[in-house]
Amino acid sequence: MKIVENVRVCRLCGHMDAVESSGRCPSCGAFSGLVTLPRGDAEQIGRRYRRRAMIKRLMSMAAVLILVVAVALWAAQVFWDRGLRPPKATTQASASTAPKVWGQVRRTPQNTGFTSEPVPYPHRIQWTYTTSEPLSGPPAVADQHVYLITEDGRTVALDRKTGQLFWEYDNGGPSGSSPAVVGDDLIVATRPGVIAALRRKDGTPRWQTALGHAVLASPIVMNGTVFIGAADQNLYALDVATGQQRWSFATDSWVVSAVAYAGERVITTSQDNRIHIVGSETGRMRLIYETGPGRHVGTSAVVQGDLAYFGSFRGRVWAVDWRGTTYPLERWMLFWKTNFFFWGWRSKLPIQKGTVWSSRIDGDVTQTLALAHNTVYAGTNTGQVGAFDAATGAAQWKTDLGVRVTSAPTVAGKTVLIGTQAGVVVALDARTGDQQWRFQTQGRITASPVVAGGVMYVASHDGTLYAVEAAP
Repeated sequence: MKIVENVRVCRLCGHMDAVESSGRCPSCGAFSGLVTLPRGDAEQIGRRYRRRAMIKRLMSMAAVLILVVAVALWAAQVFWDRGLRPPKATTQASASTAPKVWGQVRRTPQNTGFTSEPVPYPHRIQWTYTTSEPLSGPPAVADQHVYLITEDGRTVALDRKTGQLFWEYDNGGPSGSSPAVVGDDLIVATRPGVIAALRRKDGTPRWQTALGHAVLASPIVMNGTVFIGAADQNLYALDVATGQQRWSFATDSWVVSAVAYAGERVITTSQDNRIHIVGSETGRMRLIYETGPGRHVGTSAVVQGDLAYFGSFRGRVWAVDWRGTTYPLERWMLFWKTNFFFWGWRSKLPIQKGTVWSSRIDGDVTQTLALAHNTVYAGTNTGQVGAFDAATGAAQWKTDLGVRVTSAPTVAGKTVLIGTQAGVVVALDARTGDQQWRFQTQGRITASPVVAGGVMYVASHDGTLYAVEAAP
C-alpha cells in the first residue's frame, strides 16, 4: 500500500516545507494561505506559482523594454528630430530664382526681397493692366509672362512686353497672395483655402487641394514642397507634384504670412507673439521664440545664414539663431526665471534661447523685412524706415517718410523700394536712406514692388498693375 506524504504548502508563493512546520511562510512571510496537502497536490501549486512568476517577470521585462524604446523614440524626435517621417516629396522642384525672374512672393525662399538687378528710374509706364478690384498682392515674373492673382477672383497671365492678357483662370474666390513659378507650373492660393497648380502654358489646373480654411499667405515652394499657412492655425506642407499633404504643424493662431525656408527647417509666424521653427521634412517643432506681451508678430521671417530676422509691434527688429531646440519644460523654466527676476529673486534677466539681438525703431513693424548687403531694412506704421547691421543690429540710418509704410521693402541693386498708404513707391538709397525718387499711383500699395528684367511692377489698390521702365 502506497503511503501518501503530506507537506505544508503556501498557496501564495508555492513554498513547501515539512508538515510539522509552524509559523509564517519562510519564503514570503505570509501567515495565511498555509495548508497541509499531499505532496503531489502541493507540487502542482508550486508549478502554477512558478509559471505565474515567470509570466510576471516576462511582462515586467517587456514593459521596461517598451518604456525604454518609447523614451528613445521620444528623445530622438525631441532632441534630434529623428523617428517616423512623413512621406517624402516626389520631386525636388523649387520656385525659380533665375536672373530676370521674380518667381515667388519675396523672390527667394528665405524671403529676402532682394534682387541684384538695379531698379529702373521710372521715366515711362510701359503698360498697365486694370482689374475691377484692388490689387493687394505682387505678381510673379518669369520668361515671357507676368502672373497675377486678383481680388476679382482670377489668375491671369500677361504678356511681359505688352501687358496683353495671355490666359485667365477662374479661381473661384479672391486672393491677395502672390503665385509661385515652379517649372512648367504656377502655384496659386485663394482666400477660400484652395491651393492649385496651373499649367503655365494655358492656365488649366493640374491639381487642386482644398484646405477647408481661409488662406491669406503666399506659397513658398522649395525642394518639391509647397509651404503655406491657413486660418485654422496650421502650417501645411504639400507635395508640389500632386498637391497631397505631406505634413501639418499646429501653431497658436492664424498663419497669414509666407514661411522662410532655412534648409532643414522652415520658420513660420502666426498672429501672436511667437515664431515657430519647424523641421522642413518632418513638420515637428524644433524651436519656439516669444517676443513678449504686446509684441505681436504679423510678418514673415527672413533668413540669412544661421539667423532669422523679423519685426514686431512696439518697434522691434529681432535676430534669432534658428538652429536651437526648445526642450520639454524649458519654456516653463524660462517663465519662472523671468518672474523671479521681476520679483527681485534673481540678479540677471534670463536670456531666451536663440536670442542674438533686437533693435528699436519708432512705430509698429507690420511688414516683412528686406535683407541685402548684410543689412536688414524695416518699415513701420508711422512712416519710419530703418537699416540695421545684420550681424549686430546697430542702426545704420533711419528715414521718416511722413506716411505709413504699407508694403514690405524690396531691395533692387542699391535701392530700397517702399510702398505707402498714399499710393507712392518711394526709392531710398540703400546705403544712406536718402530719397532718390517717387512713383505715384492712385491707391494704397500693399504689394511689394517687383523688379525683373529692367522693369518695375507695382500693384496698387487702384486696381492697376503698372509696368514701369527707364527711358529708352
